[in-house]
Amino acid sequence: MHEAILYQKLKNKTVKCQVCQRRCVISDGQVGFCLSRVNKNGQLYSLLYGIVNGHLQVDPIEKKPFYHFKPGSQVVSVGSFGCNFRCQQCLNWWTSWGQPATANLEKLAKEKSWPLESCLEIQPEKIIDLVIEKGYQGIALTYNEPVIWLEFAYDLAKLAKKANLYTVFVTNGSWTKESLDLIGPYLDAVNIDFKGFSKKTYTKQNAFFGEIPGLAIYAQKKGIFLEITTLLIPGINDDPGELKKMAAWIVKNLGPDTPWNLSQYDPEAAPDNKFQIIPFTTVAQLEKAAEIGKKAGLNHIYLWAPNSGYSSSDTLCPNCKKIVIKRDGWEPSEIKITQEGKCQFCGYKLNIVL
Repeated sequence: MHEAILYQKLKNKTVKCQVCQRRCVISDGQVGFCLSRVNKNGQLYSLLYGIVNGHLQVDPIEKKPFYHFKPGSQVVSVGSFGCNFRCQQCLNWWTSWGQPATANLEKLAKEKSWPLESCLEIQPEKIIDLVIEKGYQGIALTYNEPVIWLEFAYDLAKLAKKANLYTVFVTNGSWTKESLDLIGPYLDAVNIDFKGFSKKTYTKQNAFFGEIPGLAIYAQKKGIFLEITTLLIPGINDDPGELKKMAAWIVKNLGPDTPWNLSQYDPEAAPDNKFQIIPFTTVAQLEKAAEIGKKAGLNHIYLWAPNSGYSSSDTLCPNCKKIVIKRDGWEPSEIKITQEGKCQFCGYKLNIVL
């Protein structure tokens, strides 16, 4: 148990957590919505410091997915338990709000931490040592929502920066300004899951819309590189009008060269019965969404449909239309970009970090 950061002490030993947009008010002896932060006698504690789910996973950065940040690099993926959402389509439900995540968090809250299921206990310094020893380039906080274990992520990101490693978040984007002000100087890139573009659509998925768009702008202004992902779910978040609104907003507020990753929905991975009867997203549905994005002015749209054996992952220069990153799945086979981040063919300044 590790004392939390970014919380406010209120009356009667009550506290208000400030790390995510829910800003939970937590009574003495209770936990927040994410189940990972507990009030003990008027002090807030994180239950997750040093608690990693399963094991450390090595991935190509493209798998996260990041197509414009450090292409071709290898990243060590790190996650824990708990989440501030309850998404019914969650691919990682076992480590976020399902089992064994919930049971593990209940044990930790009662200070009966062992045995925990699918758990590794490790400190930030050890992770950095392992990444350096194996010669990988960075660390991804992923699988569950990174901001809910901000204390661990912050210490890990600071050490990574000192060691000349990059740190990325795969996130629902529900952080607060306070969280970004704290970790922003040590956070290099984020991939935000835009589950739709309205409170209504987020509610359909049992998620929390909050101030996600505005805080995405704030993250970019702090110098954090952004990519956007949308898991396209038939009948849930594929309304053409809302997709058009989302794409236009990205163009206007984040820029037309912001990558938009469209992914296929897999009902077999969903934990909720109602979502299990929704069909797979077809390639045609993904292409329709991509066309909406292109008409709105987005220059880089990537499609991933593993059940259909289809992907569209090459990066084209928006100016000369030539391929500047040729990929075989997640693996770049050719990179035609200068060290200054420009197209080798026409000199266009690309929104890509090498």
